[in-house]
Amino acid sequence: MRSPNREAIPLSLVEKSKGESAFGRLMHFWRKASGLSQEQLSGPLGVSTRHISFLETGRSKPSRIVAQTLADIFQLSARDRAYLLAAAGFAADRSAFDCPELAVWLRKAMRVALQQSEPAPAFVHDSFGRLLAVNRAWLAFFLPRVSPHLIERDANIYELMMNPEGLRPRLHNGTALASGLALYLTMETLQGDDAEGWALLERLQASGSIPDNWQQLGRKLVHTSEYPLALKSDSGAVDLTVYNDTLSSTSQLVQPRLLIGRIYRDDGAQLLSDAQLAAAPVAHPLLFRDL
Repeated sequence: MRSPNREAIPLSLVEKSKGESAFGRLMHFWRKASGLSQEQLSGPLGVSTRHISFLETGRSKPSRIVAQTLADIFQLSARDRAYLLAAAGFAADRSAFDCPELAVWLRKAMRVALQQSEPAPAFVHDSFGRLLAVNRAWLAFFLPRVSPHLIERDANIYELMMNPEGLRPRLHNGTALASGLALYLTMETLQGDDAEGWALLERLQASGSIPDNWQQLGRKLVHTSEYPLALKSDSGAVDLTVYNDTLSSTSQLVQPRLLIGRIYRDDGAQLLSDAQLAAAPVAHPLLFRDL
């Protein structure tokens, strides 16, 4: 029996979109979804049909103007525009909080994530540690353990962890943790030359939050998005871990990057008692702020 002639079988949109170029795959998908031929697209884009083909196969790379024009032609949402620009090698032009469409989605996602994390302490922060919102379990954990002036509207999670008036003295690994976080923040600042990063490092230095020999101590640590807290207690050390997850599927959707952190006991037990959770305030400047 003769095998079917595969060339006579039309390729599906999925098969046709399996090119080597991420931008080409997205461009091909949106062109087909918009019902446009390559010839129809070449006119408003101001390029030849051949160039359209080269863009879709990855033989040519788009300029920012071409990528933005395509997003306009395809009438893409802010999210899908960000994906297309990212695939083209360009960052999105604006923060999700500056775009009403994404701001609504992001704030809802943040609030749900914080609420569903309880009874675990959870907090939303940017790449330089600025706290955007926390849940009640977070307040129940930090308020009894750190100086009140550190938990204000402009609170920063790295300062809370590293400051001598913060959580650091209550941790067996406080010096090592502060050194590791200082190195992480330095790398974040150096690669982006962000004024916010330099200002934070200066504040940490001025408050005595950065230990001596922090460069050497920090290099000995394994740097991941999670970090350990060896909390001092009457019965010895309680091993905790802070887990950080990005709230956006691509870093270009949010500038600066937003993360949600959660604190869990390593042994799986509940970190806070019901009485401690009940004692947490129902109103605070950071509690579900702007959500």
